[in-house]
Amino acid sequence: MDTPHAAAPLGLDEIATLDFRASAEAEQIGQQLKDALGFGAHYQAPRLAIARSLAVAAAPPAAPSDGRRAINGRTLFGPGADLAAWVSLLVEHAGRAPQDRQELQAWVRAHWARGMALLGPMLEEAGRDSTRFWRLIAEATLPHGPDSTAEQPAAPGGAAPPPGLIALRLGSVSQDAGSGEPIRWPLNAPGGAANAAFMGASGTGKTRTVTAILRELRAATPLPLLAFDFKGDLTDKDNALDRAFGATVLNPVEQPIPLDVLALADRSPTTLALAAQRLRDSLSTLKGAGFGANQKELLAEAAERALRQHQPCRLEDIREALVRLYAERGRKEDGAVATLRDLTRLRLFAPEHAPAEFFARSWIIRLPAHLPDLVKVSVVTLITDALDRYANSLPDAPTDAAGNRALRYAVLIDEAHRILGERLPGLSGLLRVSRSKGGVVFLSSQSPDDFSGEDDEFLDQMGLVLAFRCNAEPGAARRILGPRCDLAALARGEAWLKIGGEATRRLRAW
Repeated sequence: MDTPHAAAPLGLDEIATLDFRASAEAEQIGQQLKDALGFGAHYQAPRLAIARSLAVAAAPPAAPSDGRRAINGRTLFGPGADLAAWVSLLVEHAGRAPQDRQELQAWVRAHWARGMALLGPMLEEAGRDSTRFWRLIAEATLPHGPDSTAEQPAAPGGAAPPPGLIALRLGSVSQDAGSGEPIRWPLNAPGGAANAAFMGASGTGKTRTVTAILRELRAATPLPLLAFDFKGDLTDKDNALDRAFGATVLNPVEQPIPLDVLALADRSPTTLALAAQRLRDSLSTLKGAGFGANQKELLAEAAERALRQHQPCRLEDIREALVRLYAERGRKEDGAVATLRDLTRLRLFAPEHAPAEFFARSWIIRLPAHLPDLVKVSVVTLITDALDRYANSLPDAPTDAAGNRALRYAVLIDEAHRILGERLPGLSGLLRVSRSKGGVVFLSSQSPDDFSGEDDEFLDQMGLVLAFRCNAEPGAARRILGPRCDLAALARGEAWLKIGGEATRRLRAW
């Protein structure tokens, strides 16, 4: 009996003779690129698209081969050393050699399609002007992360082993103001939520306390940080969260956030429908949106269409799907379309990193005062939605023998009063799943009054509440901290503290 032999590896001579074919959609975008950029040959746009896709670490989704034009390997990649270099890049990206010629062709087709999906919107953004297009290409391919020598945490999908109990100091003193007893917050202990709300007027030490806790947490376990910085002080010499976490600092007006913010775990009809409804709910909560029932229904249908047709799907795709849907129904464009147009005037996101890759790294996203509220709230809404979807796709984070939970990620929203009261679905979801998924969510705001727009369940998800001096309405303070807590009478460096179900205590933080 003959013994079966493993298939011989593909050689460069064989690859040179293979035909490679794109999807019809990728072929159409390639023709637009060829015309706009003055390419003299049909292989030049596909080469650019494949190179652009190879710059994205995540594997590209499979693509159909329904294009009309086939290009052989020698023409597509060049002869000799050029062909060898391209094949090496494809193999390096996949992490292994292809099993056969069909798999190699599928790899090329997938990168070709994803690359065109990334390049097409750039061409439109550039107004089909070649100089502006190449500038966008250069900006998109600049490094987004910190220096390669910086320490990077493990991907949140595979949480580090439980580090044991993490008991954090709450300021440099961290003592009971009455008894002098040391106070520590058992952040990852069983039965507690690793979420915290910090409150206090400007200058009371609130931000100083939050960032000190986060730096101590980072020293205890290598988790990544996602921070939203409305004041711009999280990276100054005193707070230094960028250095503590090796974080990339982004201003979305100057540099799009490199996240495939609408990525889905799968493309089943149920997942698409639920994602569309969630996006409808998130966008309809934006300030000034005021969507009625009919507008919400149309937005959900447009979102589902766009998510089904585009991968990656962008906000611009949803806007165009909504415009087409209004035209189909004979409806005059209204506030729903206007909101989507306003939201997409700036290129806020570039779908370069899949959620698993993006949330494995640390990011500080600056949202300065001059940005419109629509942009600021939308950025927080869409990113927390994406993280919530990703966190829910993960298994529960492991625990040690004592029940202490391993941690996967930390989220900080500084000056959270700017988004509290918006009832953001993603933020509420993250607070609910943090206990089981290994998440840590910190909200820093000016007063207990800022939480009045949220429901009681929102505050029930807080494992720690810390309130420094401020002039809050008595009702809000009593509801959160108890009847005897007078926030206006606190001394400098003092705060009222509530950990889990324990009685409220007065803390000496500084």
